Amino acid sequence: MSVSKHEIMASGLGVITPTGIGLPQFTAALKEGRTNFSDITFEYSDQVLRFPVGKASDFDFQTLVAAINLDSRVIDKAKRMRNISASTVYGLYCALSAWADAGLNDTDIDPARVAIVSGGSNTQQAALQMTQDKCRGKMQFMNPNYGVNFFDTDMVGVISEILGITGEGHSIGAASASGNMAIIQGHRLISSGEYDVVLVVAPLMDLSVYEYQGFTALGAMAAIPAETAPGAVCRPFDNTHGGFVYGQSAGCLVLESATYAARRRKQAYGTIAGYGIGIDANRGPNPSAEGEKNAMLAAIKAAGITSGEINYVNTHGTASPTGDKTEVAAMLAAGLAGVRANSTKSLIGHGLTAAGLVECITSLIQMKENFLHRSNNLVNPISDEIDWIKDTVSATDVNYTLSNSFGFGGINTSIVIRKN
Repeated sequence: MSVSKHEIMASGLGVITPTGIGLPQFTAALKEGRTNFSDITFEYSDQVLRFPVGKASDFDFQTLVAAINLDSRVIDKAKRMRNISASTVYGLYCALSAWADAGLNDTDIDPARVAIVSGGSNTQQAALQMTQDKCRGKMQFMNPNYGVNFFDTDMVGVISEILGITGEGHSIGAASASGNMAIIQGHRLISSGEYDVVLVVAPLMDLSVYEYQGFTALGAMAAIPAETAPGAVCRPFDNTHGGFVYGQSAGCLVLESATYAARRRKQAYGTIAGYGIGIDANRGPNPSAEGEKNAMLAAIKAAGITSGEINYVNTHGTASPTGDKTEVAAMLAAGLAGVRANSTKSLIGHGLTAAGLVECITSLIQMKENFLHRSNNLVNPISDEIDWIKDTVSATDVNYTLSNSFGFGGINTSIVIRKN
């Protein structure tokens, strides 16, 4: 399925990744090709479990939110917000940053014409495990806030309360395609004519030891061999790839109609020109080249262009051997041989439900700043039919970007972004 009836602009960005908190830090890290991989250890029963990870460090919400260019009353509300999970706090910082970046702080906006879409489900697993551990044998002492916090829609409620938004709000889950799916839903809401602005937010997917071990047991997450530096483990599209590395990430994208942006004379980062969605009639984690190809072609068609007009692909590129090979096959089948491509996950890891949105933000940054970031650890590519970006390059001619996100359960999404 594909739709592109209206001009939908991306006018504000907010982001947290292992390599940078906020747009200036993250942009600089992308240009430098910086990484920040380490490891995380869990002591569980009589076991010590070690996993690779990209950690978003030095996140002090109270200090960071005070520096955002917002009305003091909004900042005070945010600072007073208590008993919310790390997942929601990360998403809130990104949402407030994007709201300010879009210049909506100084706009006389109708709050009923603003919607919120939160991308991601089961995002608070670490908080869930912590609550279970604390309350084992003493359930009567459970914090009553847990009865609200565990819902994914807590993200929507927190943002709406602080910014006074009264339009539509909901969360949307599509595994690792959740971020893209949330953008697509935001596009649909504005295209319907019911809303002028949609905040599309992807909170942190905060993992517990169970998710780390579950992904490892599945063979999806990379292991750290003895004597191997964590930074060498994440290797998308390289012949030595061995699975993804989780990266703590969150993001927010402000979408608005071109009409509304013009009315308030707001310059946008880019236009969401088209999208494609499809599922594979498959419950499992195994990808389908046919399904991925169809999503790409649907997005390209919706944007009113041809495959030959795509200048750059921000790949899903997780470093899963099967996933990487399948995506390359799908790209070639979609007529994208020779296209420039990289993997943002090679620098920041896999943000899981937040990945698609953060990678859309990455694409918008690159298009605005006229560069394409390097792919880390890409030494021996699995295919020579794609123009892999091994080192950061200047790129002034990227007018159309294709951003892919695919999820377990056969969920395929692609978005075409047009440079403004």
